[in-house]
Amino acid sequence: MKIIKTKLDHSHLYTHLDINTIKVGEVIPYDIFIKKSEEYVIIIEAGTLISEALHAKLKNQEALYIAKEDETKQILSCESLKYYIRHNRDNPKKRVALLYDVAEQLFDIFMSSPENKIHANCAALIIKSIIYLIKHDANFARNTMPHFINNDALANHSLHVSIYALILGNKLQFNDTQLLQLGTAALLHDVGLKKIDHTVIEKTTKLSESESKSVQKHSQYSVEIVKQNKIHDPYILDAIMHHHERYDGSGYPNNLTKTEMSDFASILSICDVFDALTSARPHRKQYSSFEALKMMMKDSEMINQFNQKYLLIALKLL
Repeated sequence: MKIIKTKLDHSHLYTHLDINTIKVGEVIPYDIFIKKSEEYVIIIEAGTLISEALHAKLKNQEALYIAKEDETKQILSCESLKYYIRHNRDNPKKRVALLYDVAEQLFDIFMSSPENKIHANCAALIIKSIIYLIKHDANFARNTMPHFINNDALANHSLHVSIYALILGNKLQFNDTQLLQLGTAALLHDVGLKKIDHTVIEKTTKLSESESKSVQKHSQYSVEIVKQNKIHDPYILDAIMHHHERYDGSGYPNNLTKTEMSDFASILSICDVFDALTSARPHRKQYSSFEALKMMMKDSEMINQFNQKYLLIALKLL
């Protein structure tokens, strides 16, 4: 019996790439293929910086292809973030802009979703990118903070708190799993604000007692939303639930004290307040990093509310 060998047709797995979408000086977040003898062969690997010579080489090819699954990587997205971050890791302004862009995408999808959908994989990729940058740049905090956009936008605040928390966690020598847990809690700690009346959230005058109680429910709402998105890690849930607790028992929702708060919750409580103080608000001035930390350490109303060891570390880092 004669056996006839046939080549498998993989053309349905690839799509044409327009050379005009590729610019000199950019990093390519996907593999680029050419077709040889009916086989698709990689000629440029993902993460490659496109030089003039490489661009000319690509232009000389009869046809270029990328995997269909990589089509979304042609623009900045959660999936392509790591490639852009690695290429721009030594450019503080650009790397912060990339993080802002993807964080905004994440929160835009969440805010517009009737089902409160959070792309957990996207959140993890943002956190992993921050961890990578912190470990790459010994002066990450000082190099990064000058490029922050200090307003009260949810995506920006959440990103800032994540960055501050991971800086502290890294200094405390948390392992990668702990950093991912801490960063995820920080990024998602305020998602429950979506359930609060926006007129109350945006109010510039003092809240009434009923309004304050309404806002205080956001911690519980955040936990509910995170659980709804199949994130059930107890360390993440605890940190989110208790990021407004205070060492002196004056926080909410459970009036926990120093011995009852987890390390993650203690860190988030500091980072949350620090970002609020260093961001512009209609009813008060924006404080510098030093002023904010000094207030948190010495102000009569805040002196007993936070972990002093962590505040001292933050003072040296931020």
